[in-house]
Amino acid sequence: MTIHAIDHVTLRTDQLEQTIAFYRDAIGLQEGRRPPFPFPGCWLYAGGRPLLHIVANTQGEGLTDYLGRRETEQGSGCIDHISLSASDPVETRARLLRLEVPFVSRVIPERNELQLFLRDNNGVPVELLFTQTDIDQRDNPPTGGDGDE
Repeated sequence: MTIHAIDHVTLRTDQLEQTIAFYRDAIGLQEGRRPPFPFPGCWLYAGGRPLLHIVANTQGEGLTDYLGRRETEQGSGCIDHISLSASDPVETRARLLRLEVPFVSRVIPERNELQLFLRDNNGVPVELLFTQTDIDQRDNPPTGGDGDE
């Protein structure tokens, strides 16, 4: 067996609509087709791929039968953060500031890649990672934001 890449991340939440809105509006993912599973949810796409699956933590048997029983928690459990490769740090920073989403900026030593760290409405840490090419194209460094990592 050969592993090629992480296919998707699934978030289970008690705040389905708010979570969809965060990843759509603040992160820029697009709602797309989702198979007719026996429980509520949404698939969010980037580049034509269903990258993020959001599942409503319902008490019905459909979810339990399909994914098993699990309590919804705030934060990320044993997962530290979700990292998303992104482009256009200037536009991204402006969008986060407009939506009042706190974030922290970091530059990776030696790689000169820009990281923006923020949290979704469930407390899950999200990293937006920008390549050197994207950093070179910006007019002003996207520092600022008042968030915690």
